[in-house]
Amino acid sequence: MVAERAPAAAESGAPTNYLDLYGLAKPPFGGASDSATYILFNSHRRVIEALIDHVVRGSGLIVLQGEEGIGKTETLRAAAASVAKQSDLRTVVVSRPPNGRISLMQLVSALQGRPGAEGTSTEDAITQFLAPPRKALLLDDVDLMPQDCVRSLISLAQRIPSQSGSPALVVASSGDVTAASERPDLAELAGLARNTLRLPRLAPFEVQQYIERSLWISGGTTRRLINTDAMKLLIARSGGVPVAIGRLMEAVLMAGFARGDSMITAKTVASVTGPTAPPRPQREPIEFSATAARGAQFAAIGLLVLGASVFLYRGLSGRDERPLPAVSAPRAPPHPIAATTSPPATKPVETLPPALMAALMKRGDEAVALGDVAAARLLYQRAAEAGNAPAATALAKTYDPGYASPGQSSDPARAVEWYSKALALGDPQAGALLNKLEGR
Repeated sequence: MVAERAPAAAESGAPTNYLDLYGLAKPPFGGASDSATYILFNSHRRVIEALIDHVVRGSGLIVLQGEEGIGKTETLRAAAASVAKQSDLRTVVVSRPPNGRISLMQLVSALQGRPGAEGTSTEDAITQFLAPPRKALLLDDVDLMPQDCVRSLISLAQRIPSQSGSPALVVASSGDVTAASERPDLAELAGLARNTLRLPRLAPFEVQQYIERSLWISGGTTRRLINTDAMKLLIARSGGVPVAIGRLMEAVLMAGFARGDSMITAKTVASVTGPTAPPRPQREPIEFSATAARGAQFAAIGLLVLGASVFLYRGLSGRDERPLPAVSAPRAPPHPIAATTSPPATKPVETLPPALMAALMKRGDEAVALGDVAAARLLYQRAAEAGNAPAATALAKTYDPGYASPGQSSDPARAVEWYSKALALGDPQAGALLNKLEGR
């Protein structure tokens, strides 16, 4: 959810959200995909072509596997849409509802081709699906289906004839259903599959293509928004998973807004993902010519003969070699400027327009409500460093164990630090919260 544009911001010209800052018409990541936003990546082309071929000409069951967020749902929809353009075959796609799972009633309705239909038994629905004309059923997240749904799919797959012209069935799964020891029903269903397809991760150039196309569709066409170093870091940190790319980009855009970065740089990305270790310098390989190689061989032989001669000389003479006294390095005189060097001047507090300050607080509160504490801390800290006392208090609460949600990391020392800063900025509530924290 993006903060609404405040009237005060329109008057002052200050951006109130990252859409204003980066000239975007809508959020580029995290929205529902459609035919305009779908990208057929080269990495996925072979899989979707095999899916279309099975739906149009194949029969029986195939399994589509891929890790969570890799694009299985979009692939199923794209395959069904392509089939619909090529033929009159009735293709039904069943996706898991948000925050839920496919129910037996939803499966029965899909088999009948009548969404929401009631009063029909599973056996009658399977019989209707197997009857002419030929049909295709594509189901998402089979590994999250209840056992009664999986048993119905097993019964359907067992009854589909092997000859061409028979119905086609496709099920997608995030886990390896062939090795689902805790779900024997899934392993039994996978054993009936004619083929298993797997969606791979995106290649680096495809990750860049996905980011740039998403920004372009959202209106980011007026100027370059991401520099080269930042793009390299985004590609490396995304892992090639589309959903992970979207989440990372959303966090980076929010961080850029909180930092006031007019362009996404490597520092913007690092503020979300953490610093990266610089690559170790690689030594250039040394190439030897034939002459140099022969010289090295003679040198090695000479050193070997010399070492043997010294050893024999010491053994025959019986002399004790006393070690030379160690020579201590002269102490360097104290630097004459060190005593007179003054401490570095403190950085002046940066002021922000009131509309931007309010937008940072609002976005921070929204991020806390959504459970995105990392993003909230970035937004609150940006406002607190500009002298906003309530922002410093809100930032301290994200570190306070007394306000931490289950699974959220807390840091009492950081909480004390920001409560103290909020108190110094003039927030009386911070004093009571600080005393309460120290009392615990």
